[in-house]
Amino acid sequence: MSTTGPDDPQDQERERDEEATGEEQVANSPRERVLELVITVLLSLSALLSAWCAYQSTQLSGDQSRLDTRSSVLQLQAFRAEQRSTQQSQADLGAFDRWLEATADGATTRATFAEQRFSPALDTAFRAWLALDPLNNPDAPGSPLELDAYVTPDETESARLEAEAQNYEQAAELADGAAGDYVLAVLLIAAGLFLLGIQSRIGVFELRAGMVVVATVIVVGAAVWALRLPTEVGL
Repeated sequence: MSTTGPDDPQDQERERDEEATGEEQVANSPRERVLELVITVLLSLSALLSAWCAYQSTQLSGDQSRLDTRSSVLQLQAFRAEQRSTQQSQADLGAFDRWLEATADGATTRATFAEQRFSPALDTAFRAWLALDPLNNPDAPGSPLELDAYVTPDETESARLEAEAQNYEQAAELADGAAGDYVLAVLLIAAGLFLLGIQSRIGVFELRAGMVVVATVIVVGAAVWALRLPTEVGL
């Protein structure tokens, strides 16, 4: 029977190989197998979670683009409605001036003619203005257009469209923020994967196990956070 001493060349060569590869002295022990199982589960979870987060980020980026486009369209429609309201106000002011001029001249027929051509918005405000007795009340507004009762349909439509555009803009900002959070989750998972990658090059089991624990906390924490993020934003 042959024996090898402490300085046997084969033992020395095996020790050098283990140090070079970073493998631990004790191989195939129960704790090693448990650690490898944990690492395998983490790698699988990380791969699935990274793909899912990347998909959700892409989807939300698409939602943001769609919502921004819709907001821009509504803002343009609101601007056009405001322009039409301004034009209507100018026309109503001209109609009221003609009525006022005819009334001042005592031309009742002409004043009635001008009054009959008031727009609905001007007519409503005109009745409210007359109720204030403007000819004798110095505190009365100079024209019906100064009253809150004077509201053109396009002015109402412009305000509605502007409010709707703001809602779409806020939703777009929410989608953008959620998409960025999903990207951050992917980066956190990548940090966990980095720890899982470098732990295999360390020969001390306790240090490897510590790095796997840290990686587990990062990956599981990122998973819990990502699962609580919105998957879609829309109106």
